[in-house]
Amino acid sequence: MGNFGSRGGAPSPPPPPPALQAHLQGVRPPYYNRYPGWPPGTGPLPPPLGVPATVERHRTVAVHAGVNIKGDSLRLEPDDDGRGLLLAFSFDADAPGSITVYFFAQEDEDLILKATKENLLKPVATAFNKGHDQEFKQPCGTGIDVSQFEESELTKVGEGGIFPVAFKVDVAVSNNQELEGAHEDEASKCLVKFAILVKKDNAEYGVRVVQQILWVNGTRYVLQEIYGIGNTTDENNHEDESGKECVICLSEPRDTTVLPCRHMCLCRECAQLLKLQSNKCPICRQPVGGLLEIKVDTESGGHQGAQ
Repeated sequence: MGNFGSRGGAPSPPPPPPALQAHLQGVRPPYYNRYPGWPPGTGPLPPPLGVPATVERHRTVAVHAGVNIKGDSLRLEPDDDGRGLLLAFSFDADAPGSITVYFFAQEDEDLILKATKENLLKPVATAFNKGHDQEFKQPCGTGIDVSQFEESELTKVGEGGIFPVAFKVDVAVSNNQELEGAHEDEASKCLVKFAILVKKDNAEYGVRVVQQILWVNGTRYVLQEIYGIGNTTDENNHEDESGKECVICLSEPRDTTVLPCRHMCLCRECAQLLKLQSNKCPICRQPVGGLLEIKVDTESGGHQGAQ
């Protein structure tokens, strides 16, 4: 009678199923070929059994800047002397304030904005009133002569976080004149935009913002644009719902942002499956580093987020 086990031992147990054996050995079984974007024979391994996907939730608060800088209007205009370039842009303001332009700007150890070449380019503050569709332009004689500097100084962020240009918008909120939608304890606000110069085909320079900081009563917020959130929060567009649904299921509203590319294009359910299927943003195909769920309360202006 034959022996089913090793010599002199008990019978050997049957081998595990092929799928489990492949999972234990780190080999992806053939049925994972159904995932688009994966080469034949590859694909994500299933998560361990009994371990559900978890989402870490955080409470967030809506913060109103009090001023809106229209990014597509940001530009450099020639000074009257024919040598310097002046920063100019369009903006809306919910209260009076002031705008200060810094060239070769840097935040010191106390996070205070300063000009590192103040002896050459001294910052000058310009006051503005409350109102929409306003135009800002640096005062004559306060611009930058780009011929005095190397191109790398103007088009790159220098060592120690020195930005070629930055401008600070201070907005004050008094007890009798609060910003629309602002909280009662918001007494002061400061929006800082850091930018580099970009050389165009015609050899002229443009401006591109690379970092944004918002100060509210001494609290520092780093602002990052989320692409696609505008369609989701548009209350005026009730008839046309296109652009608000998840790009995967095309039925549920989008409420989840892919990080680090910041494309808000998924619903919560599809976002939880994304990492198991492709781990790439469906818009730009960049690898997914994290997921941020944002629930917008359009009635109260509050936001609830989860990451």
